[in-house]
Amino acid sequence: MVFFRGLSTDALTQGLLDQRRIPLAYGKGPGWSVILHDLFGWNSDDYSEADYGPLCAAGGELAVFVTEPCVAKAHGPWFSYYRDGRLITGFSFENLRDPWGEDPDLLRPSLTRARLIGPEAEPDRDDWDDHEERTVEAIADFFRLPQLEMPQVEVG
Repeated sequence: MVFFRGLSTDALTQGLLDQRRIPLAYGKGPGWSVILHDLFGWNSDDYSEADYGPLCAAGGELAVFVTEPCVAKAHGPWFSYYRDGRLITGFSFENLRDPWGEDPDLLRPSLTRARLIGPEAEPDRDDWDDHEERTVEAIADFFRLPQLEMPQVEVG
C-alpha cells in the first residue's frame, strides 16, 4: 500500500508497471492518494522489492506500507517514507527502535507518544495485532494520512 502526493496517479502507475508491479486499486484524496500493487513482479522468480526512490523524484512523496513481506517466514510488516527520490526513514514493525534512512528519527516523537518506544513504552504484549494497529495509527497521525474505509466481509 503506497500513499503518495506530489505526483500523479498515472506517473506512479507507469513507474510501478516499469518495475513489473501490477497496480490493483487506487483512491484519490485532497492531500494524499493511495495505490495498492502486487508486492512481487509478474515473473515467477521476481521476489525483489520495488525500488520506490525513482518513483517519487522531483517533489513526490511516498509513505509505503509493506503488509506481508514474507508470510512464509513470518516476517512482520515494514514502513518507509520517501521524499524527492530519497529514503527519509524506514523501519520494521518488529523493531521500531532501529530505523534507517537519511532521517531515521523522523517518527521517533510520534512512536514515543504512542508508547511504542521510549521510557514509557508499554511492554510487549501477546496481542501483535494491537501493536501493529497502534504503529499504523502513529504513522498515519504524523503524516496526516487519510483513513481508508475497509468493507466488512463475513466469512462463513
